[in-house]
Amino acid sequence: MTTSARWFAIFGGSVGLAVGALLGIYAISRPLPPLLAGDKIKNTLTLVADWQLSHMVKRSSQESEQETGWVQASFYIGLARLAAISNDTRYFEVIRKLGQRNDWQIGPRLYHADDQAIGQVYAAAFDRYADVRMISPMVARFDQVLANKPKVTLNFDQTQECLQRWCWCDALFMAPASWMAASRITGDRRYRDYADTEYWATKDFLFDQDEHLFYRDSRFLDQRGPNGEKIFWSRGNGWVFAGLINVLRELPRDHFSRARYETLFIEMADKLLTRQLQDGFWSTSLMSPPESSVSESSGTALFIYGMASGVNLGLLSRERFAPAAVRGWNGLARVIDADGRLGRVQQIGDRPGPVEVDGAQFYGSGALLLAGTAIKTLIESE
Repeated sequence: MTTSARWFAIFGGSVGLAVGALLGIYAISRPLPPLLAGDKIKNTLTLVADWQLSHMVKRSSQESEQETGWVQASFYIGLARLAAISNDTRYFEVIRKLGQRNDWQIGPRLYHADDQAIGQVYAAAFDRYADVRMISPMVARFDQVLANKPKVTLNFDQTQECLQRWCWCDALFMAPASWMAASRITGDRRYRDYADTEYWATKDFLFDQDEHLFYRDSRFLDQRGPNGEKIFWSRGNGWVFAGLINVLRELPRDHFSRARYETLFIEMADKLLTRQLQDGFWSTSLMSPPESSVSESSGTALFIYGMASGVNLGLLSRERFAPAAVRGWNGLARVIDADGRLGRVQQIGDRPGPVEVDGAQFYGSGALLLAGTAIKTLIESE
């Protein structure tokens, strides 16, 4: 049986298992035709990566536009993953030159998770070139944090002092994997131990045990949407879900917290599966009713990356989650234009918001690259 035939059989035979618990608009009655050819996926990833590389902001006084800030770092994290699975020297060179331009420094704020995300890219460069200079500045900054650990609460108030810690769920994508990579590379467990402690403090504070999703920050714990629903931001939960995969890639298999991360990941995956829309996307507000749901690309791509990677790592059932991941990929493919620009990306924010058909962003492209690399591996492993 050909790969295409096998995947058609999975879609035809197991779609009921994948979505049997879904109701209303969330019910998937008919699978979309899967994009099965690995070379077609690779071509799509190359198209998106090259488009974004030709539309980079080289230097800017705006924090959100700095090369070492989270907005561009999120793209480079996806590019690093593409480079790793394709062994593409061109993309590795892009990353090397990025680091050289910035002297391998992470962002300027000592404690802020957003300024630590680029560390994941530098770790990927080290894995390629084995040059300790690529991660030494990051490790030195982490040593400063360990010598002066923040003592603020996780409450998000007007002072925003809590940003010294991981008091917003996006931070669980930005920082932990960088800290854990520092431990993997140096052999010093202190970085991993710090990240592990802070991660679970954030989880205990922002995770809703009933809905199995994360509030963006403490401001949303008691807020409700226009129909009385709890507010769980799609991209915020996407950051957490994708970040869990990146943490698991860095965490030793015998680490005492590994089972805890895996359990959280599976718990989120089970919930997210029930919130996928008919078009393959997830809504900006995950608990919004069908009539007010808004399909969005960046959160969707992060969920696809998580689900496909979860199957690849043996954490999730192929029968249940592979059809949802591929269906989501098909949805994303429909909003990539001929030049490689990914549309329907909600712009920078901290909650569900409007989505424009032609809305694009660095982190949207990065999330798409993460999703596509995981989908490609998923299909080729069948």
